[in-house]
Amino acid sequence: MSPRPALGIALFALLVPLPLLGQAAIDPTMAPRAAQLVRAGQQVQATELLGRYLATAPDDGSAWLGLGQVYQLGSRQWHRRGHRGEPDGELLLDFAATAFDQSLRYPSDSAALLRATVEMERGLGLIESSDWADFRSRFSFPPEALPPIVVVELGRNLVNSCPLGGVLVSTTDLEAVAVWSALFGDRTRPDLVSLLAVRYDDDGLYRQQMAQVLGMATGTPLTRGLLSVAGTRPVCLTPEAGALLSASSDWQPTRLLRIAGGSGTADSLGELRITALLGALLTRATPVTDEVVDVYREAGRANPSLCGSLLGPLGPVAREACGH
Repeated sequence: MSPRPALGIALFALLVPLPLLGQAAIDPTMAPRAAQLVRAGQQVQATELLGRYLATAPDDGSAWLGLGQVYQLGSRQWHRRGHRGEPDGELLLDFAATAFDQSLRYPSDSAALLRATVEMERGLGLIESSDWADFRSRFSFPPEALPPIVVVELGRNLVNSCPLGGVLVSTTDLEAVAVWSALFGDRTRPDLVSLLAVRYDDDGLYRQQMAQVLGMATGTPLTRGLLSVAGTRPVCLTPEAGALLSASSDWQPTRLLRIAGGSGTADSLGELRITALLGALLTRATPVTDEVVDVYREAGRANPSLCGSLLGPLGPVAREACGH
């Protein structure tokens, strides 16, 4: 048996509970202990710890969530290493998806969001092996893997804030998966190109492909390259992409985004709404809901005109974001 299949079987075995070992009580300290091992750079030990534990306590959703995060981190590190090492990033994503699917039996917004990021990262892998147009025509976000509705709604608002022909740049997982849920779940706005800044910085193959799509030199720093692209088409930054802002005045707030270049306008695009967010806040706050609120808060700080319109129903959040 070749090393890769053998290692794959060994890793997958940790994802399959062993029924003969009996059912143990859930240990609420297990997921935090594994996370501490990961922070110390001991991912293999964290995987083994969670695998042995889940073999006897398969009903611990937080432990399944933690195991999925370990595998997802491993996949991202594989891409940063130049796509070297075994198992490869795609196999690790398969393991992450299996673990997150287990965690979804005990539903939480965080589990649904993380499961959606795995699907997005599978799509990013496809971009590395094809051009954007081919990828755009073939890839579709599976309905069962969509993020929570407040994230989907955020994605539609972000997409509806970027002018026709724009490049929509995000820097966080939440904003990126929100945008992808709109572009590839709703199958809308084929005129837009989505760029993930972190992946562009970390992954040479993704950087090469996206630089070619946008007509940038591969070695150009991202912010400088985006400003050069803005000479021919709008470049849109999501609210939490502030680190990409240059000291120049090229970036102007428009709806939820900051935009440079292009002659397009977002005014004729789809309506912005926060119906799902308001419903979630009336029910109960969750970590994901709080993250989404933070995105809208950042948008309000950049564009005060949102405070008396879209964000008005958020009350204290709008007042805090707008300084009154």
